[in-house]
Amino acid sequence: MTFNKGFLKSKHKLKPSNLFGGLLLWILFAYIFYAFFQLYREAFRLFTSHVGDKVLLVLTPTENYLYNLFYAAIASVLGYSVVLRFFLQNSVNRLNRRTLLLTRRTLNSEGFWTWSFLLWFGKLGSLFSTLYLSFAMQYVIDFITEFAILLILLPLVLFYSSWPTFSRLIRDNKTKWFVSLSTVFILMSFTFAFKNFTDYKRINEKILNRSIPHVFDLQKPNSQSQQEINWDAVIIDIYIVKDTLKTEEPAIFFGSIDNRVNLQNIRRAVAIERDKVSVIEEGKLIANMHIDERIAMKQIKPILDELRKANLYKVQYSTGRKYSRYPSDFPAFKNSGIERYLYPEYYPEFDIFLDSAEQIDLRGKTIKLSESLMYRNGSLNNDKQIEITVTPDSVTLNNHNIDSLDLEKKVYGFIKKYSPNYVIIFNSSDEITYKRYIEFLDILYTQVDRLRNELSLELYGQPFDYWDWEPEKYMIETRYPRVILEWTTEEQRLNELLKKVGKRR
Repeated sequence: MTFNKGFLKSKHKLKPSNLFGGLLLWILFAYIFYAFFQLYREAFRLFTSHVGDKVLLVLTPTENYLYNLFYAAIASVLGYSVVLRFFLQNSVNRLNRRTLLLTRRTLNSEGFWTWSFLLWFGKLGSLFSTLYLSFAMQYVIDFITEFAILLILLPLVLFYSSWPTFSRLIRDNKTKWFVSLSTVFILMSFTFAFKNFTDYKRINEKILNRSIPHVFDLQKPNSQSQQEINWDAVIIDIYIVKDTLKTEEPAIFFGSIDNRVNLQNIRRAVAIERDKVSVIEEGKLIANMHIDERIAMKQIKPILDELRKANLYKVQYSTGRKYSRYPSDFPAFKNSGIERYLYPEYYPEFDIFLDSAEQIDLRGKTIKLSESLMYRNGSLNNDKQIEITVTPDSVTLNNHNIDSLDLEKKVYGFIKKYSPNYVIIFNSSDEITYKRYIEFLDILYTQVDRLRNELSLELYGQPFDYWDWEPEKYMIETRYPRVILEWTTEEQRLNELLKKVGKRR
């Protein structure tokens, strides 16, 4: 028996009869898989806008194409896996044991990589789906930017995973097959990526046009001091935004874009919200104020007055977090910010009294200002109070100009020395913007937060945020309360009257 040269490397010829049919099946299966992936993604995007944080995962045209390209590449790999099995099972020479052995190894390798990928892809998909449905993860993870290499290498590794064994079946035509398969894979992926089975731009606009922050380009200020609204609070979301049609007045919305109210109807709107809750829950009502930082305080103060007249005294200025990597509209910041109480309560009879008093010439008169629940003007201790006034161009402490850094030091020292028996009178000019108002209100709040944290660390070795409802938290808050007074409209009128009085006792 004679041996021919190269008998150890015998050629394994594949039948080309099914080559064209295999190519068509590859395209067909890849297209079906791609359609499934993209429609699943769009359904997922729509679902995120209705549950959890109710924030639509918005894709720009570039992001849409890049994600389409990734799904198309994965779909092409899965289509190739199906067709490779079909092609090898119907094209190889079954009489050659070595050919059958290499065929089994190729199919086993392809099956192992494909099913392993589908297993982990399904697990990670379920995990991220759960996270996205409960939390706006698009602000946390940017796959295109942070995992670009993974999105590129994953389809390539899967596609070429069976090549080492498959190439042994086509030893003489290895280069030809490699170039041909790679070309089809790349062309198919890039071509499919242009196909959108839904009008994602229309979906974006339809959902986003229901969002007040999107429609009116709401820009919220940031603050370092942050208080979270209690989990059991009954929240009334109030949006005060710049009106794109009537620029002289802000637009006011209660809850949704369909519930726009004007200044005169605020009390009625609050009454409607109050009717929705039980008597017990009325005490838990809080107005969560989403206010555009560009609006002037002269337009915001009347709204706050109306809320107080509607007996809604607790408000929260929703703000972003200063020094945070996340934008101010990050959903986790929606119910956090600076908490304020609109005290004292509103008494209509006090307004009537002021209307009458303003008609009288009080010059040279003597007025006795007794303590009352209607106002706080007569109950202040002049020895333990400071007055801060913020205008568009300056900041004064007890009528002396001061910069922000010195203001922080002075306020910190004053509170530390006199707390809890201190008062900070905070005057904000009607002409300043809401952003400037929050900036200096935040300075005052931050100094109290700083002192509370220092005391907590000193006494208990834990930061102040560590405590929830424990006695330690109550003790620290009692030692360093927030006593920041802002005059109501009635109190300001009373102050003007007192300026006209020659004597006061």
